[in-house]
Amino acid sequence: MTVEQRSSEFELPALLNIGVSYDINVNRNRLTGAATFTSNSFQKDQYRLGTEFAFRDVFMIRCGYTLEEGLRTPSTRTTALRGPSGGFTIEIPMGRGKTFGVDYSYRHTDPFQGSHSLGARINL
Repeated sequence: MTVEQRSSEFELPALLNIGVSYDINVNRNRLTGAATFTSNSFQKDQYRLGTEFAFRDVFMIRCGYTLEEGLRTPSTRTTALRGPSGGFTIEIPMGRGKTFGVDYSYRHTDPFQGSHSLGARINL
C-alpha cells in the first residue's frame, strides 16, 4: 500500500542557480566570461551566457543571452525575460580609492519593448 500525505495544499516555489565565471587579465584590462543554469519550480530551465570587458576599471561593457526550451515559439514560452541583454558602466575616480559610477543596462522582453535600467553609485 502506498500512502502520500501532503503537509499543505500548495507547493512552495524553489529556485536553483548554478554559475561559473572566469577572468582573463591582460595589463590593466579584464575579460570575464560567465554562464549560469537556473532551475525554477514553476518555469522552464534557463541557461544564461555573458561576457564583460573592463578597460582599466574605468569603463566596462557587457553583453549576454538567455536561453530556454521553446524560446522561438510564442505558445511554449513561460517568461518575457529572455533573449539578448547588454550594458555598460563608467567609473569616475574621485581620489583615495573612491569612485562614482554610472550604470546602464538593457534586457530584451517580449511582448514588451524591453527593460532599461539606469543607476548611480558612490564607492567610499
